[in-house]
Amino acid sequence: MKNKFKVFFVLFMVLALIIQPAAITKAATAPATKVTKKTLYVGGDNYKITFNNLAESATVTYSSSDKKVATVTTQGVVKPVAKGTAVITVKITQSKKNYESKITVTVMNPYVKITNPVKELKVGDTYKFEAKTYGLKKTSTTWSVSDKSVAKIDVKTRTLTALKAGTVKVTFKDTVSNKSNTITITITSAKANPTATPTPTPKPTQAPVEVPDLPEDELFGYDVTDDGAIITEIYDISLTSVDIPRKLGGYTVTAIDDGVFEAMSDLKTVKMPSTITYIGDNAFASCESLTSITIPSSVTHIGDSAFEYCSSLTKLTLPEKLTEMGSNMFEGCGKLASITIPAGISELPEYSFSECVSLKTVTFKEGLQLIGDEAFYGCTALASVEFPKSLKEIYGSAFEGCTSLAKITFSSGLESIEDSAFEGCVKLTSVVLPGTLTYLGSAFAGCEKLSSVTIPKSVEDIGSGAFDDCSASLKIKVKKNSYAYEYVVDEEIPYSTY
Repeated sequence: MKNKFKVFFVLFMVLALIIQPAAITKAATAPATKVTKKTLYVGGDNYKITFNNLAESATVTYSSSDKKVATVTTQGVVKPVAKGTAVITVKITQSKKNYESKITVTVMNPYVKITNPVKELKVGDTYKFEAKTYGLKKTSTTWSVSDKSVAKIDVKTRTLTALKAGTVKVTFKDTVSNKSNTITITITSAKANPTATPTPTPKPTQAPVEVPDLPEDELFGYDVTDDGAIITEIYDISLTSVDIPRKLGGYTVTAIDDGVFEAMSDLKTVKMPSTITYIGDNAFASCESLTSITIPSSVTHIGDSAFEYCSSLTKLTLPEKLTEMGSNMFEGCGKLASITIPAGISELPEYSFSECVSLKTVTFKEGLQLIGDEAFYGCTALASVEFPKSLKEIYGSAFEGCTSLAKITFSSGLESIEDSAFEGCVKLTSVVLPGTLTYLGSAFAGCEKLSSVTIPKSVEDIGSGAFDDCSASLKIKVKKNSYAYEYVVDEEIPYSTY
């Protein structure tokens, strides 16, 4: 009897081990909203609901528990109406199964806040304030003090200078909405006690000793999602270095929301934990002092303009697991010298590296199928490119204005090169198009030194002016009895057959 029980128990455990992973896999692929909580502001921006694991064929419906607080459109756009809390219910039908997610939306009135208040300073001290507006679209902010004999403030630098002992109120105000935040500071005498050991005077702009660094939960704002915590804002925008924690409020940090670090002009270095999988639109845009950043290998999505105009960025490695890149991602990163596009990227979006004037080396891994409009427009240092066999299409103006581009290596598999793709590549001397190409737009206009082009028989259509303003000695090698041959003859361009 005992032996039978043991056999039964072993079989039971084996079945449990087999069945359990299947159940886990099933749960992991269930569609759900990316956030379960969201804060919006009256008169502020709307919020577009996003999903994990949502199939294109899925049917999604939305409803609000209180339309007087927040409404939701049939496209999943949540609009704040009035202060309060509403629950947005999202119903999903996918693969003949029904799922439901709920997002608790808290709508607040817009406000302004001094984010690094101080209670006490000594005569002679200086202190630089930081402040932020919440939920306001158009703003015009200013600073003032209640008693200019006690302290003065430089409106441009936000720096307060303590002049004499007393109390003074410091006000940060948005003149458009008339919203303000006022704090009271006590200014104490700087005279030392002759019987006591002198205390060194704080250096200019040094924060008072009694004001500690903000704890992580106070430095970052965040929302809770099914996958963990998503960082929604940072309260001290004057930081030069940011170390993003693995956890906030006990929740694992998995994402950085849109625009969190945008325009932090003093930010130089950023560390991210290996738990991050998602970086939102404009997350680090216009961080003009950012020199380098290590993106964890766990990241699969980087949004539109994420690093746009990071003008000091010299080095960055995209993770191998990356599958989604937004448009304009590195536009205007004038010091970025090299980049490798990982194999998981099938479509390189428009303007991805536009105006990256120091970009010398680009490596495309197999898997890339499309290069978007103006992806490398104006990359004047780019000298050569070698395309992968997986590439099917090069969109308009993709490499226009790449004035140093002298060598292009096309691979078999490319089907279409659209208008102006290589326009103005003035150092390009010869081009051999692949035997799979079917469409050639006006791609090489303005290539002043282009003297040799080989067009395969596969080409079915050539755009008007494909070789306008090229070298006067341009010769085109073309297969007889092909459309390309007829085009060349009609245009009276010098040609030879092969």
